[in-house]
Amino acid sequence: MKKLIDDFRKLLDVNAPIIFIHNFDFARVDDFISKALGDARIIEWNPATGTTNFLNKEAKGYEFEDLETFLLEKYKDENFKGDRYLVLKEIHDYFDNPRVKALLQLIAQRKLYDRGYSTTLIIVSSLDRIPEEVKRYVSYLEIEYPSDSEIDSLIHQHIEINKAKFDENNKDKLMLSLKGMSEYEIDRVLDMAMSSNGTLGAEDTGMILEQKKQMVKKSGVVELIDSSEKLDSIGGLDALKTYLQQKARVFKDWSNAKRFGVTLPKGVFIVGMPGCGKSLCAKATANIFEAPLLKLDMGSMMGKYVGQSEENLRNAIKIAEAAAPCVLWIDEIEKAFSGVGGNNDIMTRMFGYFLSWMQEKKSNVYVIATANNADNLPPELKRKGRFDEIYCVNLPNQAEREAIFKVHLEKKLDYKCLSQAEYKSISMSSLSACTDGFNGADIESVVNETVERCFLADKQCTLSTQSLVETAKLTISISKSCAKQIADMKNVFKASSFKDATTGKMSN
Repeated sequence: MKKLIDDFRKLLDVNAPIIFIHNFDFARVDDFISKALGDARIIEWNPATGTTNFLNKEAKGYEFEDLETFLLEKYKDENFKGDRYLVLKEIHDYFDNPRVKALLQLIAQRKLYDRGYSTTLIIVSSLDRIPEEVKRYVSYLEIEYPSDSEIDSLIHQHIEINKAKFDENNKDKLMLSLKGMSEYEIDRVLDMAMSSNGTLGAEDTGMILEQKKQMVKKSGVVELIDSSEKLDSIGGLDALKTYLQQKARVFKDWSNAKRFGVTLPKGVFIVGMPGCGKSLCAKATANIFEAPLLKLDMGSMMGKYVGQSEENLRNAIKIAEAAAPCVLWIDEIEKAFSGVGGNNDIMTRMFGYFLSWMQEKKSNVYVIATANNADNLPPELKRKGRFDEIYCVNLPNQAEREAIFKVHLEKKLDYKCLSQAEYKSISMSSLSACTDGFNGADIESVVNETVERCFLADKQCTLSTQSLVETAKLTISISKSCAKQIADMKNVFKASSFKDATTGKMSN
């Protein structure tokens, strides 16, 4: 709270005419404004009650007046002397009114140039939306998530009030699960933990993560993916899987890793052939990290209003940070950022914001970006400091194709199409030999198509080497259907300094 009050007063010291606060917790905002301004004259306007006594919401004496009238009166007021603060809440729906926008500009200009007029506008809104005409007068006040010391204080306040039991040895794990939540959300979640078992401890982290999942679902800007995929579900890519397992150890034991001097893991960039396991890796990573998986669709970030696209990206990142510790999966990132550097100013601004966040990121959000082709992506995204490592996924080699067949055939062992004895009789080497140039999706299709053919044959046959080979011969692999694209991608990988996801060696 002290830092927030200090930042607010600094804006007042530099004569900021309009201060914008993007936050939904109005009670907390009111609290710090009243502490920062003390006995100063504060008047509130909101769409529900109109002109309102800021310090005493139930005080009488004001009649409801619309925002335009309220601003006009305060702009023309020549009688009031001294400092005055107008707190305007949830006025984003009024920005379509040209007179409201003009009055906001006039009040800001008068504050800047009329020494006898000291009225500061404080706009508090749950939506980050400011008209372009007004934006030049606006200073943003960022309300950061509670720090470690503030979370610790909130925990002990709840323990003291509820006279609850608490194991200090579990404090680090509990605090980590609460990071990225607002003070209001932490209060609610601690209340829920107290009401369920009367204690606070590591066992409550599961419930806290469930609450974070609910926050994500309400946001609408990122998708929460429920997946049971494990690394064992991925055939091949041994170097990449080993790398992710090592990162998982750091991620899950971050408190001790941090004290040891380990740098916070940023994320991994996986580029490679379509259908070769990139998405599976993202889903499996969330499983081994024991963290929720959030999927960010860059295409859904684009909005029709000025500044809306940037707002959507900021909100998506805030949601990810609120859900931390988590895994943030950005699929097909090349579709979003390949055009950066041209005439698309919106995308350039979004790219700059994303890079800054990746560079300075202090939250426990592990980013997995996947791309089919990184050739046209800006070099700033691929250099060290954004991602910890870049891995290249090629078409599976012979050993990997055998492993992929094993994964998909083992899934059929619980069904009538394949018994344990029949599974052991299948020649994986024969299947691998006849599927050169197939990707993982092609191989999965071979298995599924063969199962369907067996079913349609009145269940007279089961999966076998022969039936699988016959299906493979009828399958048009990605190497044939997209021959030119695959050849081009192979050339790009050879020329790039990426680590091979299978061997761990550099691709060039």
